[in-house]
Amino acid sequence: MDFAENIRQVAYPLSVTLFMILGLALLAVIKYNFGKNVNETFETFFNYRKAMRLFEERKESDRQNAILSDIFFSLVFGIFVSLVFPLWGNFALSVLFFSLAVTLFYTIKTLIWKALGSIFMVQALSKIYISNMFLFNRITVLAIFPFIALIPYIFEVISSYITIFVIIVFVFSYFLRLFSFFKIFNAQNVSIFYFILYLCALEILPLLLIVKSCRILIDNMIY
Repeated sequence: MDFAENIRQVAYPLSVTLFMILGLALLAVIKYNFGKNVNETFETFFNYRKAMRLFEERKESDRQNAILSDIFFSLVFGIFVSLVFPLWGNFALSVLFFSLAVTLFYTIKTLIWKALGSIFMVQALSKIYISNMFLFNRITVLAIFPFIALIPYIFEVISSYITIFVIIVFVFSYFLRLFSFFKIFNAQNVSIFYFILYLCALEILPLLLIVKSCRILIDNMIY
């Protein structure tokens, strides 16, 4: 077996390119219409105070950018997971499934937070958390999409490293979001006990359920 065979390119269906074009089109619309918002969003990634100010000064254009960015996040997430774990041997259906699944996940999480905010009279904290959660998603997907877009068109040995890099970025962003929310808890003078309760109920438990679901899906694909 020669070196060329070891670094061969994976043969992906045409639908991969079509979804990549759709992703690029969404990114172009977001950048063209909301370029200033995008730049400000990137600046908030490590700047907690700027993130809070951006939350307080939201405009209608910010909401429009948020909607498009959330659609973009769901699409790119669906594309990436489908490149790694394609379901049913059909890339298009796999992308639609994972995109809808992540949209449903964050919709349910948002509704839970709004309900908790109303029950415990912490609507302000609830709104800040929801805004912060989607903010980190938007920043992360804007940063990693160029790398994801390369995966189907380069040699397998290189794309595997890019896949690992993208996963690391997702994990890093997730823990950075938790740290940011911990700072929000402190700023709102909320007891650390509630932060620990939040971690167990709304972060760790959903992650365990997701991991369990992924294992079931993978086992079904194998057998």
